[in-house]
Amino acid sequence: MNIKQIKYFVSVFDHGSLSAAAKDQYVTVQAVSKAIADLERELKSDLFIRQSRGVRPTLFGKSFYAKAEPVLRMFADLEEFACSYQESGSLTLKLALCTPPFSNHERARASISSFVGKNLGIETTVALEGCAQGVERLRAGVYDALLTVGALAHPDLDCVSVGTISTGVLMATSHPLASRTAVSLEDLEPFPMAVASGFESFGDPIREKLRERGVDVRQLDFDRKNLDEFLGADGAVFVIGIPALGRLHPQSVTRLVASEDAVAIPICLVSPKERKSHAYCVFERWIVDELLVLGGNSIGRLAVAAVGSPAK
Repeated sequence: MNIKQIKYFVSVFDHGSLSAAAKDQYVTVQAVSKAIADLERELKSDLFIRQSRGVRPTLFGKSFYAKAEPVLRMFADLEEFACSYQESGSLTLKLALCTPPFSNHERARASISSFVGKNLGIETTVALEGCAQGVERLRAGVYDALLTVGALAHPDLDCVSVGTISTGVLMATSHPLASRTAVSLEDLEPFPMAVASGFESFGDPIREKLRERGVDVRQLDFDRKNLDEFLGADGAVFVIGIPALGRLHPQSVTRLVASEDAVAIPICLVSPKERKSHAYCVFERWIVDELLVLGGNSIGRLAVAAVGSPAK
């Protein structure tokens, strides 16, 4: 039994005749007839009943088709993947990471570029963008996709969640809670709290949860002066809880929000609904498969693999 025989069998079943299958497969009727006969001889069962006009599947033929058709589709997917992978060496993947700026983002972006490039054999660039500007440049074709923290709704874009990440809080090393490994919302309530402005997909779920507790969370422009002043006043800023990113701001630490209070924020791939690049399709298939293999806390584990150990 070989894949060519299965292709011819499925085509004969779908079209109801040897001649139609031969036309569909771009071969002679004799080639299709011989393949079916060889397959029946190997299976020791008839697959079709020959009629004056076309063929009719036997009971065994129908049962065999139910198994063969999905196998053939999977084989086609495998061929497409192999072809895409082989062709990917000449591709360039342009990504934008939509997060507030952090102090070592250059190293993190370079690490992500290198990690993706080595795994896919694709030259990869990773920029840092605000959400609004990232969407504008994605629609203009500057980027193949955005990596966003939080879901991003737009009529022209597809948003695919590839996992979730828990929240953390950024605080000064002198903050009263800085010595703890995790902090609860009750711990944080005596202190001013903020989320980065311009990143509502991340900040809105956090603000909603705190609003239910009667706690106000301000929006903060993430420039150096504003952040220094806010952290200097024992403020705490909600950020993504990925320790592998290292120190997000000088003289600061990131502490995870306690599990009972943490808000799970989706990490999403955002791409155009139309004209998805071939490089992006290869990347999406790879990262979804990679995260599926990693299992629990897949985003955090992939970040560790991509970025490496957190900076000291």
